[in-house]
Amino acid sequence: MRWMLAALVALATASTASGQIAWVGASWGTSWEYKAAAAPDTNFLHSSDSAPALFVAMKIEEDVLLRLKAAELPHVEVIDGVQWPGKFTAYTAGIDYVWRSPFGFGVMSLGLGDYQLSLKASNPPPTSGNSKFGWYFGVGEWFNITRKWKVTAELAMNRTQHNGNPTIYAANVGLAYGF
Repeated sequence: MRWMLAALVALATASTASGQIAWVGASWGTSWEYKAAAAPDTNFLHSSDSAPALFVAMKIEEDVLLRLKAAELPHVEVIDGVQWPGKFTAYTAGIDYVWRSPFGFGVMSLGLGDYQLSLKASNPPPTSGNSKFGWYFGVGEWFNITRKWKVTAELAMNRTQHNGNPTIYAANVGLAYGF
C-alpha cells in the first residue's frame, strides 16, 4: 500500500509541474466468476451483488495514463465444502493505453495490486481478511460528454492468488472528470 501512495504523490507532483491532465472517476457494474468453486457445473457464475469502483488516472505520456483504482468484486469463497458469500476489495495500480476513437477514447489497461478477501459472516473463518497479490486486464471506451466529462465503459478480468486462483470479470459503466 505504501508503494501506491508514494507513486501517487510522485506522479501528482510531476503532473502538476508539467501541466498534465488527471482524471477521477466512479463506476458501477456487475461481475461474473469464471469456473467458480461455488458453482462447479457453471462456466460463468453471475453475481447479484454490484461491483463498484473508484479511480484516479494521471497522464504520464501523451497516450499513457497511470491508474490507481479501488474496486469491490463479489465472490463466494468455499471453505471445507461450505459457501461463504463475500467480496474482494482490490487496490490496484496499472497502465492505461488510450487512443482516439469516433466516440471518445479507446482504453486498454493492465495492472497489479492487492486483493483483500472479506466475508459477510458475523464470525468468518480465519481466511477472511487475507490479502494477496493479483492482476487485471481491461478494455473499454470513454465516451465524450464534454471536454472534461466522459462516460466510461469497461470490461476487466481480475485474477488473484487466493484459494483456487479466482478469475472475476467485471463490466462497469461510470463517469470520469478531467482536470
